[in-house]
Amino acid sequence: MLLVSLGCESSISPDWQRVEGDVPAPDFTLPRLDGDPVSLQELRGQVVIMEFWATWCGPCRFSLPSLEVIYRKYRDRGVTVLLINQGESPPPVRRWAAGRFTAPILLDEHGDIGSRYHVSGIPRLFIVGPDGNLVYEHSGYGGGLEHNLHLILKDLLGEPADA
Repeated sequence: MLLVSLGCESSISPDWQRVEGDVPAPDFTLPRLDGDPVSLQELRGQVVIMEFWATWCGPCRFSLPSLEVIYRKYRDRGVTVLLINQGESPPPVRRWAAGRFTAPILLDEHGDIGSRYHVSGIPRLFIVGPDGNLVYEHSGYGGGLEHNLHLILKDLLGEPADA
């Protein structure tokens, strides 16, 4: 018997690492590209997806639009997405983003927060649960980002698998 996969995969890709135990996400406050600063502590009670990225990063150019889709779909359901730019000043980030994103773009100009999260390459994504603990981490971009995030968010939000 031949089984054909139709892209209805119902499990998270193996390159996503679940963080075991209670590992608090390092708190931070970072300036928003355009607007008030954002503090991770102020987002307690929500699921927070944060990706560290830069305008010159090719894989980031693929992941950021998918994260914007997730932000728009889940922002009214207790989920936020933070796009944390690494090592760049506001002008090039502003030029590159140019109205493409409604998800908050934060500036980690000196990489201090990236260092606290042990970011050694980008894109690097973390998911923080409502309790402030790290839940998942993921490095790079290999496709399937939206699919994997949908599965993870359904689990974290307590939604049925087919919702």
